Amino acid sequence: MKQTTGGSGARRRRLRQLQPLATVLVATLGMVGAAAVPATALAADPASAAPTPAAGTTTRTVTLVTGDRVIVTTVGGQTRYIIDPAVPGDAAFQSYRDAQGDYHVVPALAEPFLGTTLNPALFDVTAQLRANARTASMAEVSTGTSAQLVAALRKAIGADVKAGRTPGTTVPHLTGIPAAPKGDSRVPATAATGYPQRDLQLNVTDRSGHPTTGLAMVMNTDSSTKFQAQVPINGGVDRVALPAGHYSVEYTGETYDTQGNLTSALQLTRTDFTVPATGTVPDVVLDGRTAVPVHVATPLPSTTQMINMGWYRTDASSPTQAGNQDGAMGFAYTLLGNIPFATNPQPAAKVGLVSSELQWVGGDAKGTYSYDTDFPAKGVPDVSALKVTAAQLTTEHNHYYADPATPTQGEEADLPVDYTTPGALNGTALLPQSMPADVTKYLNVVPQHDWFQEVVQGSGLMLTADPVAPKAGATSSVDWGRGPLAPGVGQHTLPAGAVNTCAACAAGADLSLTFNDFNDSTPGHQGSPGYEADGTPMQVTSSMSTYQNGQLLGTTPNSPTFSISDAPAAGAQYKVVYDTTAGAPVSQSTSADTTLVFSTTPAAEAGAALTPLGSCTGQSQTTPCQVLPLLNINTQLAVSESGTAAAGTETMGLNIGHVSYNGTGSHAAITSAGVQVSFDGGTTWQNAQLSHTGAASAGTYTASWTNPAADAGVHPSIRITATDAVGGSISQTVNNAYEIVKGA
Repeated sequence: MKQTTGGSGARRRRLRQLQPLATVLVATLGMVGAAAVPATALAADPASAAPTPAAGTTTRTVTLVTGDRVIVTTVGGQTRYIIDPAVPGDAAFQSYRDAQGDYHVVPALAEPFLGTTLNPALFDVTAQLRANARTASMAEVSTGTSAQLVAALRKAIGADVKAGRTPGTTVPHLTGIPAAPKGDSRVPATAATGYPQRDLQLNVTDRSGHPTTGLAMVMNTDSSTKFQAQVPINGGVDRVALPAGHYSVEYTGETYDTQGNLTSALQLTRTDFTVPATGTVPDVVLDGRTAVPVHVATPLPSTTQMINMGWYRTDASSPTQAGNQDGAMGFAYTLLGNIPFATNPQPAAKVGLVSSELQWVGGDAKGTYSYDTDFPAKGVPDVSALKVTAAQLTTEHNHYYADPATPTQGEEADLPVDYTTPGALNGTALLPQSMPADVTKYLNVVPQHDWFQEVVQGSGLMLTADPVAPKAGATSSVDWGRGPLAPGVGQHTLPAGAVNTCAACAAGADLSLTFNDFNDSTPGHQGSPGYEADGTPMQVTSSMSTYQNGQLLGTTPNSPTFSISDAPAAGAQYKVVYDTTAGAPVSQSTSADTTLVFSTTPAAEAGAALTPLGSCTGQSQTTPCQVLPLLNINTQLAVSESGTAAAGTETMGLNIGHVSYNGTGSHAAITSAGVQVSFDGGTTWQNAQLSHTGAASAGTYTASWTNPAADAGVHPSIRITATDAVGGSISQTVNNAYEIVKGA
C-alpha cells in the first residue's frame, strides 16, 4: 500500500543589476506543519517549487536574516503572504515579484544595502522555499545574530544621515551570517537582444523638490520581455539604455533619522510614457511634490496603524485574469505604525493594465476598535481624500481568548481578497494585539472583495479563518482561540469565487486527509503551530496511525496528513488515530487523542461531491472530488476569555456533524453522542448530562456537569464520542481542556 505524508514541526521587491557580491547572506527557513486552512483565490505562485500535500494546504514560514518572518500559505497553487515583524511596532517592508515570478520581501532597513552589501537572494522568499524542499536542513540564524545585523544596518544608516550622505554609503560590519545556497538566486530579465537601444534619463525629486535617491523599476508595456529592470537613482538622476516603445515606471525612496529609523516613504509612478524610435528621447520626470499623503476619514477618530499600498502593471500582451503573473510587475509597500507615506495620483493605463490597492488600518489608542479598509482602483487615486461611512461598513465584535500561561502579546492580520483584478494584494502584515481582549473591528465592503483573517496567540498558535464576505450594515461576533482546542478538519463556508483544496477527499483511487492541530470553537477556523511573539517556535509533537479494513498501513510521526493513491475501487473502512502534544508554555489543551472511523464504500448520499467548489488529488472532469464522510466535533464551552471557569454547573454546546464545504459532504444522521469529564488527569471519568437542542438525528446538544470547588487550579479533561448512520464514529479526548479557578 503506497502511503505519503506531509511534514509537521514548530511554526517583491527589487533585484539590482550589479556585479556579483563579495558578501553573500542567506535567510533561514522554518517550516510550519501542513495545515488545512481555507482557500482564497489570490495571485498564482508559479515559481514556488516546494511540494504541496495531497490534501489541505501548506503553511510555511521563511525567517529573514533580519529576524522578520514571512508566513506563506499555499492553497491550490495560489499563495498569500503575511509578514510577521521581528519586533512589534514601527516597521516597513517592500514586497515584489521579480521577472521570474519569485516573491521577495525586503525590510526597509535593508533597502539601502540591497545589491551592494546585501545579496537580494536573502529576501527571495520563493527561492528559500525551493532550497528547503531540496535539502534536509539549513543553518539557523539565531535571534542574537539577527539583532546584531539589524543593529549594524541601523548604525550605518544613522552615520550616513549624520554626515549628510546617501543612506547605504557606509558599509556595515556584518559577522556570523551563514552563506547563501549557491545557484538559487535567479537574475531578472533586462533588455532583450536584437532591439536598437535608446538612452532614457530619469529625474526624480522628493516631496520638497530636491533630488532624491532610491530604486526605480522600468517596464516595457508592449512586452515585458523587451525590457524589465531595476534602475538605481542616485542624486535624483540616472540614465538607462532600452528599446523604443511604451513604458511604465515605479520608484520608491525612504528617509531615515540619525538613529537609522525610517521616518517617511515615497512612491512615485508613471502609468504611461513613450520612448520614440527616432529623435530626442524626452526625460521622464517623477516629481515628489505631486505626491499626496495617505489620509482616510472614518466615523470614529482613528490613528493610522498600517498602510499597505499595492501597485501592479501588466503589458499589452498579457492575459487579464486575476492572479496572472506573465508580463507583469507588482509592488507593495507595507508600513506598520504611523510612518508618513505619500504617492502621486495616476490615470488608468493606455497600454496594458495598471491597478492599485490601498489597505489602510487605523484605530483608537486604547485598542477598543479598529478600521480595516480597502480601496482598489484602476490607476492610482488621490489617497489624501479617502473616506468610509458607517453605511459602507460591516461590524465584527472580536473576542480574543488566550491561555493564561502564555504571553499576552499576540498578533492579528486582515488581508483584502480580490478574485477579479490582476495584481490584487496578496500580502499584508501582522499587527500587535493583546490577548485576552475584546475589539470591535469595522471592515469596509468592496464589490467582489472578501477578507482573509489570521490571528496568532502569544503561545504561537496560528488561527486562520475562512474568507469573510462582509455585508454592509451587518454585525457579527467572532471568538478566536476559544477552547477546548483539538485536531479536526472543520465545516467551511466559502464565498463565491473562492478556490478550495479539499482537506478530506477521495477522487478515484486517491484518498487524502489533513488535520489542523488546534481548531477552536468557531466553524471555519483552523489552528496550526506557529511562532511565539519572541520568535520561539510553538513546540508540537504528533503521531498518526492509519488502518484499512483492520490492517495497519503505517504510523508516521509529526505529520497531520495521510494519503494513498491506490484506494480500493469497491471502498474500504478506515481508522485514523491521531495524537498530538503541545509543549511549554501552553497550560490548556495540552494534548489530544483522536480516533476516526469512516467508510468509502459507495453510498447513495446526496451532496458528497465537492465539485465545483474545489479540488483534490486525482480529480478530473470524469472523477470529481468526494468529501470523505468524517464526523466533525464543534464545541462551545462556557469559559472566560482566559479559558477559566468557577466551581458549580458547567455547560458546553455541542454540535456533531460531518466535514463539509458550503454544505457539501455527508448528511448521515447522528445516531449517538456522549461527553465525559475527568478531574484527575484521566484516572476516573464521569458522564455529563446531554440533552438535544434539535431533532434527535441533527447532532446538536447541550452538555452539563459540575465543576468541583478548587483552591488551586484544576485542569479537567473532556472526552467526546459520536456515531452516525453509515458506520462512522469519532472519539476525541482533550487533556487540560480548561481551568477551574476559585472565584472565576
